[in-house]
Amino acid sequence: MNPQSELSLTDNYGQTYKISSSSTKIGSAPQCDIVIEEPGVMDNHAEIRLEESGWILHDVTGENNISINGQKIQAMNKLNDGDVISIGNAILRVSIQESQTASASVPPANTSSQEGTVDLSGFRSTGGAYTAEAEAEKSQTSSKKPCRACGQLIHPEAEICPHCGVRQMEPPKPAVAPIVGKKNRTTAALLGIFLGGFGFHKFYLGQPVLGIIYLVLVWTWLPVIAGFLEGLYYLTLSDTQFAEKYG
Repeated sequence: MNPQSELSLTDNYGQTYKISSSSTKIGSAPQCDIVIEEPGVMDNHAEIRLEESGWILHDVTGENNISINGQKIQAMNKLNDGDVISIGNAILRVSIQESQTASASVPPANTSSQEGTVDLSGFRSTGGAYTAEAEAEKSQTSSKKPCRACGQLIHPEAEICPHCGVRQMEPPKPAVAPIVGKKNRTTAALLGIFLGGFGFHKFYLGQPVLGIIYLVLVWTWLPVIAGFLEGLYYLTLSDTQFAEKYG
């Protein structure tokens, strides 16, 4: 194993993380080297270490809830180029490169030809320099999205990747506006507690027939008790529940 090898992880959204250190922590906590905020990802979930045998993925939690290529690992597992790691709802695709091999295959840079090129690799983890050819290719693929598993570009509305068959994440559900009623829950509760014997809370809620019955039977004290209990009941409801029931 070349100690100078570099490992890259590409997540569900096409973001790439380059790893060159001997130990990298993965989790949802801000202090982790790679922070992944996905359901099922713990604060300190996994660690990737460069050992003599290669890049090794360790399950820090000890709960055996990390999978590689669909198979759950025990405490640790060696990573190979092209592996797909599943941590909770997060999908990470592994890419391993030998830095010495890469440097040998790339010809020396010609400083005279770099005047029209702006290197933006520091702003993106995918690396590479900005060129006119790269921008043209980007414009052709901007209407597509990367597969959450294999990283291939697919149609933005595709539910299943045609390359690897993995189902894509469902779009977030639109927020539902809370129900706002015309009647005030607190007002109805106070009328029921203090003036419930006269049916005032029933008249307020648009129930005049019940209000008249309460008013007629007020001498029995039963409407007083019923109105008091109904006022307390209104206070136990949320504003949304009250609006759904009484408008």
